[in-house]
Amino acid sequence: MSAIGRRINLGLVVFVVLSMVGTGGTTVLYQDSASELRSQNQELRQENAELRGNLDDTRNKLESTQTRVEELQERLETRSEDVDQVATNLNQTEEQLNATQSQLAETRQSLRQSEGRVDELEGTVDDLRDERDTLEDEVDDLETTIGDLEAENEELEDERNELKGQVSDLQDDIDSLESRIDTLESEINELENQNEALRDDIETICNRMETPDPTCEDY
Repeated sequence: MSAIGRRINLGLVVFVVLSMVGTGGTTVLYQDSASELRSQNQELRQENAELRGNLDDTRNKLESTQTRVEELQERLETRSEDVDQVATNLNQTEEQLNATQSQLAETRQSLRQSEGRVDELEGTVDDLRDERDTLEDEVDDLETTIGDLEAENEELEDERNELKGQVSDLQDDIDSLESRIDTLESEINELENQNEALRDDIETICNRMETPDPTCEDY
C-alpha cells in the first residue's frame, strides 16, 4: 500500500476512535495521531527524496542511453556505408574474378594450342635431324667425290692445255674459213645483183614483145 493510502486509512481510524472515545480522550488521541503523522510525513519526505534521486538517476540513465542510442545509430549508419562499400568492392572483385577466369580459360586454350604446336615442331625437328644426317652422309660422299674429281681435274688440266693448243689451231682454221665465207658471201651478193639485173632485162624484153614467149610467164 502507498503512503497516501496509509495516511487516509489512519485518518479514518482516528476519526472512528474519536467518535468512540468521546471528547475526553480527544487530546491524547490527537497528540498520538499527530506524532504518528509527523513520523509518516518524515518517512514520506525521505521516500520522496529517494524517488527524486531515483528519478534523477533514471533521467541520467535515459540521457546516457539516448546518447548511446545516437552513437549506435551513427555507428550503424557508418557500418551501413561500410557494408555498401564492401558490397561494391565485392561486385568489383567478382567482375575481376570473372575477367580473370575468362583470361585463364583463354590462356589454357592457348597453352593447349602451344602444346600441339610443340608436338608438331618436335616432329619437324626429328624429320630435320634425319634429313641432316642424310645430308651429312651425302656431304661425306661429295667430299670423297671432290677428292676424286680434283685428282681427275689435274689430269683434265693437262688434257685441257693440250686441247687449248688444238683449239688454237682450229681457231686459225675457223678464221680462215670465216674469211673464205665472207669472200663467198660477197660473190653471192654480186651474183644475186647480176641475177636481179638479168631478171629486169628479161621482164623488159617480155613486155616489148607483141607475142610474149611462154617462158615470160615465169618472170
